[in-house]
Amino acid sequence: MFSDRNYNSYRYKQTSNYAVPSIILLCIVVYILQEVTTRRVGLGGMYSYSPVTYALALNPAAIKEFQIWRLFTYMFVHGGFWHLALNMWGVYLFGSMIERHIGSLNFLKLYFVSGLAGAVFWLLFNWHIYAFCIGASGAVFGVLVAAAMLFPNAMLMLLIPPIPLKLKTFVLIYALIEVFFGLSGEQGQIAHLAHLGGLIGGYFFMRYLFPRETINIFKYLTKHAKRRSNGANASRQASKKWTFTGKSSHNLDEILDKISRTGINSLTQEELEVLRVARDKMKNSRK
Repeated sequence: MFSDRNYNSYRYKQTSNYAVPSIILLCIVVYILQEVTTRRVGLGGMYSYSPVTYALALNPAAIKEFQIWRLFTYMFVHGGFWHLALNMWGVYLFGSMIERHIGSLNFLKLYFVSGLAGAVFWLLFNWHIYAFCIGASGAVFGVLVAAAMLFPNAMLMLLIPPIPLKLKTFVLIYALIEVFFGLSGEQGQIAHLAHLGGLIGGYFFMRYLFPRETINIFKYLTKHAKRRSNGANASRQASKKWTFTGKSSHNLDEILDKISRTGINSLTQEELEVLRVARDKMKNSRK
């Protein structure tokens, strides 16, 4: 999936890495318990209910009753096989990248800080409604942004559409999508706010723990905006150099527009002279 992993500039931890396999194993065990304890309730068995899911899921009403453990346990509960599979694929793919660099203990801290940030962010916008949040997605998004901060130029090949992207670009696009869906209310069954909270939590955790080895997204965006602004200013200054006010009052831009509308044969002798001077000036500037 990654065609260019720029790992050579980093010194990996040589100790055994236990965090990623432990998280994956724990999530699988909890999912099995969910499936084993699930039973059908309601008229004709319309709804499924698992006491494991109910006891571990994030729920504003339960948090108000000081069931604080749900802030952490919700990230090990999943709503189906594909929900579990996709999240664990993210943990394995991106988690393996960074655990070797930051160590297993720091990776666990990153995972839980990101998941906790996702839970808090989700609760802020759902505090007064009866809702549940489950899944490791918030924590996985924190892991994803951490990987992008450590290996920003690693190439990721998307499946749909099949185009290559730098990891930092992929995460930025994903973050913008989460901001849009999370704050627009178009969430459906996906807790976009938990994803966004996980991104934010993972970013600040990595900036605090590894400020020299991770990119500063705010400085990166400011530098990019300044580069674009400087490019626009240079373009405007270049266009000013091609304005002639001596013998003729015609502006080169106006002459070029006239050519595009009516053709070069429509130019007057005065306009042709301005065009010739501009051409000679351009040739001289290239010598």
